[in-house]
Amino acid sequence: MKPEVVIVGAGPVGCSLALGLAHHGVRSLVIERSREIARESRALVIWPRTAELLRDWGAWEPLLAAGRFTTLFTPHDAASNEALLSVDFREIADSVESPGVLFIPQYDTVRILRERVAEHPLCEIRYDEEAVALEQDDDEVRLGVRGANGRTTLAAPFVVGADGAHGFVRHALGFALQGATYSTRVAIADIGIESDEGRRFPSPRIALDAPGLLFGIEYAPGLWRTIASVAPSVGDDDALAPDAHAKRIAHLFGEDARTSTVFWSSLFRIHRRHAPNFISGRVALAGDAAHLNSPAGGQGMNAGIHDTANLAWRLACALKSSHCAKALLVGYDIERREMQNDSIERTTDLATRLAVYAPPSLKRFAFAWMRRSLRARGMRRKACRTLGMLDGRYTRSPDVDTSHPLAGRRIGDVALDNGRRINEQRRGRAALLCCGDVRLDGIETLALAKPPKRWLLKHPSAIVIRPDGFVAAVIEKPTRARVEAMWKRAFCCASPLPGTEGE
Repeated sequence: MKPEVVIVGAGPVGCSLALGLAHHGVRSLVIERSREIARESRALVIWPRTAELLRDWGAWEPLLAAGRFTTLFTPHDAASNEALLSVDFREIADSVESPGVLFIPQYDTVRILRERVAEHPLCEIRYDEEAVALEQDDDEVRLGVRGANGRTTLAAPFVVGADGAHGFVRHALGFALQGATYSTRVAIADIGIESDEGRRFPSPRIALDAPGLLFGIEYAPGLWRTIASVAPSVGDDDALAPDAHAKRIAHLFGEDARTSTVFWSSLFRIHRRHAPNFISGRVALAGDAAHLNSPAGGQGMNAGIHDTANLAWRLACALKSSHCAKALLVGYDIERREMQNDSIERTTDLATRLAVYAPPSLKRFAFAWMRRSLRARGMRRKACRTLGMLDGRYTRSPDVDTSHPLAGRRIGDVALDNGRRINEQRRGRAALLCCGDVRLDGIETLALAKPPKRWLLKHPSAIVIRPDGFVAAVIEKPTRARVEAMWKRAFCCASPLPGTEGE
């Protein structure tokens, strides 16, 4: 199989991209240095926005079966076991098919995604192969690969670096990560916790009385990830010593935690950094290769998978219309850097500063304020959307007509007139949604007679929905000519209107 896209890195981002490309009929080859999957828990959370993307690519059900899904996100005070607040994702069940959060260790996520990639006829995955050289021209990219059989060269129209913060591709492009590194060090550990009575500890739990951050979250029965900031006066070795872990465990779980086992621990600094560009010619970056996030909020891996949803349909269009390739990749660069800078980094930075640097009294005040705010339904829905990564807007994209406030945002997954949800009906494809009395002969459309008031539609409208679920344009009082113009803009003239493929 000659690949149309070569992906470097078979982590959650690289595998997601392969599945996203296959969904659009694109052949890909994934190369990975190591067949072994790291046994650290790493990224533990899959939010609702990520779940709907993985569902489109056929990976959600096996992940759901392997993890722990809950509709409630309820952090607890470690000292009292009392709930500090509760976010109930059922508040947005009218616009999200899976209103909840999935807790699953990254090694299970990677295992399942690799299995899905290996099974798909449009995907190939090769292990024990390492990218060592990269060059490109106007027509293709040539990737030097070193493996068991020596060095070979792979040629493909596009290459994507999903090989992490220290991977080859970004360094080959000459891009250095820009941004900030927080001053504090953080100790993380995967531990097993048991109590004499065999009871479960509520999760997640926060030690509000601890200086800096001390946090624990259960990712499988009896298995916990702990995260703790380390004082400047403590040396690296001392921060990971058994006594240090024991003190943190006692602080988080109290005397009931009679038995504990540290399976893995590490010390690192928190970054808020990103590459100056996410593309260079026919080469793109995604995930940690493009941006590093604070773990606060659990958005890093999820943001990388969102990168792939944006990139997959653009590469598919670029392969069909090569003259549009540059414009399509520029759109990816602009959109994902804006989302990273203006949405994801702001959320994770605020959470990091509150968790790590705020004194205990301010933390308690902040939780009390948030708990009171959540009495209002609008604030509860806002909290669900923000935490679930359903907010954020593309305002600078050349592909999006932002004259309407709905454009550039994810479309709410509401029920259509036929009773099916929007995402269920379109199945990860581009679609034209007609709201109100709209007739566009010869074009395949979805129908919604009474759209939600929050969409702010004043007239019968046609909404251009991209494959990644974002609104490219809202056309009020639409005519066929206006719809065609906006559709061409959204897809850089590389995709026909639904139902007009043969024209």
